[in-house]
Amino acid sequence: MMCTLLTTGDGVPGRIAPTLAEIFGVPVPEVDVCDAWDLENRNWEASVTCEYMALDGDLSWSLTITAGDTPHISEEELALAVARALRVVVIFPSDYPDISWIDRVATPAGEVGYVNTVEEEGEPPRWTVAVSEVSVSAFPHAEVRRIPEIIKPLQLPTPLTDACVPGGSRWRDTVWPLLNWERLTARMEADWPPSGWYPVSMYIEDLELRDQVPGVIAQLPAELQQPVQAALEQVDRTYHRLTTEDGGASLAEAAESSFAGRAWYWHRRPSNPPWDKAN
Repeated sequence: MMCTLLTTGDGVPGRIAPTLAEIFGVPVPEVDVCDAWDLENRNWEASVTCEYMALDGDLSWSLTITAGDTPHISEEELALAVARALRVVVIFPSDYPDISWIDRVATPAGEVGYVNTVEEEGEPPRWTVAVSEVSVSAFPHAEVRRIPEIIKPLQLPTPLTDACVPGGSRWRDTVWPLLNWERLTARMEADWPPSGWYPVSMYIEDLELRDQVPGVIAQLPAELQQPVQAALEQVDRTYHRLTTEDGGASLAEAAESSFAGRAWYWHRRPSNPPWDKAN
């Protein structure tokens, strides 16, 4: 594996070798901790290498860790292990490679959340944590709040829609409201990934898109209408199973609005409501 961690803390390069040895199950002499710019004084035969570089701002060190034939460990597991062992806060890559400003944070207490990081050019580079989902004392100026921008880009399975209108079909964009509806049920079943929260504004958009599905089906060629209708009915059954009839009270309270007279799915609340206030 190869992973770059950014950490707080003093003297991390001098303290990390035993921790990496324990994490990867190798002797300490098999861990080479070296300045990123020092190409001469390295153990090129080491099982684990850690190239370090000093940073400025909210973060103190960049650590590029490379491990060859060692037990598999995820980036999150590595970040948490380093955070706990060295009592530092660790920033590590998110699972959103297309959103460069989003990373994740691991704390010594075992908390993990998403953060908005900002890198400024300089010598050394200056890093600022602008927003964090979890409160971290090492980042006193970070705004602590949810990050809704990470929700929709998360890829969720849509096997029912895929079966009748696969990717690459000329009708794929047309059935977007059904795709979105199926993704909503996938979010419910997975307990609202990635952060166990979902803005009520997005939920309302999802229901509004569900309103459009009958019109979408009418636009499809005759040979697609029946299978797409069957897919819709199956997704509707899943939504019904994952929700409870409450006359729309929970949604109306969260959104500070009334949805009287809307279709049946507007009058049911998720079994695990993902919102805590109007947003």
